[in-house]
Order: sequence, then C-alpha cells, then structure tokens
Amino acid sequence: MLKSICSAIGAAFRAAISCLRVVLSIPGRLLGSVFGGPLVGPPPGDSPLVEDLAARVAAEDAAVANNSRKVAEAFWHWLMDSLIADGPVAVPSWFPRAIKEWAPGLTAAEAEKLVSVEKTDLQSHLRGLFAVPGVRKVQPLPSVTAWPPEPAYVEPAQGWAAQFATPAPGRAGA
Repeated sequence: MLKSICSAIGAAFRAAISCLRVVLSIPGRLLGSVFGGPLVGPPPGDSPLVEDLAARVAAEDAAVANNSRKVAEAFWHWLMDSLIADGPVAVPSWFPRAIKEWAPGLTAAEAEKLVSVEKTDLQSHLRGLFAVPGVRKVQPLPSVTAWPPEPAYVEPAQGWAAQFATPAPGRAGA
C-alpha cells in the first residue's frame, strides 16, 4: 500500500512539473512566433556533404577489403608453394611489410594450419582482427631457412590395450 501511495505522489509531482514547464515556455514561444516563427529543426536526412563523405568512406572501406582479400589469396598461394618446396620460398616484394617480416618465420605446422582455414579466416588473421588457433600473430619473426623433416613413423609400443586385443589362453576363437 505504501508503494502505491509513493507512486501516486511521484506521478502527481511529475504532472505538476510538466504543467509548469509548459506554462514557462509560453512567453518564449510567443516571442519566437512574433520575430520569425518557431524554431524548426534540421530537415530529416543527412546533408549532401555528409552523404558524399559517407560514400567516399564506404568506397575506401571496399577498396581496403578488396586489397586484403587479394593479399590473403596471394599469401595462400605462397603458403602452398612453401609447403610443396618443404621450406619457405621467397616472399613477394609487394606484400605488406608486416607480412614480409612474418612469413619467413612460420613453421610447417603453422603453414598447414593457415592453408586449411577458410579464406576469410586467413584474411582476418593477416589483418590482425582475430587469430587462427595455433598460429602466431603477424609480427616480425626470425627467418627459417628450411623446415625440419617430419619424424619417421614409429610403431607404438604394445601397452595394456594389447592384453585385451588378443584372446585369452585356452579361449582361441571364442
């Protein structure tokens, strides 16, 4: 009950303030109408200058996105060439400086991970928007001249699982 009494008092107070605001604004509105009409806000929509600026920004954003897409595609091809050659090949001179300093330091495992991700993920990693798991971010890395060979496959030692894979003595074929 106390809550409803407090809310009724608050509503009455807000209504009184609203009425007072309307009464106090009457002289200002009368003077405004006498000396040139009411003040009107700006027209809806943006001015031509703002629209032109927005169009230029959108065009530049599209150009940056297109450029980073081209760099990501070329970098993917560079990764494939490096994997085929079993080591980093020469980095194209037109790559951005950050990528030219980063690419020769990648390991074979990182190159394989970058080749296997989606093109948009590779593009985002190169731009620094988010990282591909297991791959270092784009930063200067010491160059690697050749990737170490992969270790030869070694047959795993027979452990406790081998006991259950073979039949028990006296139960052959059962």
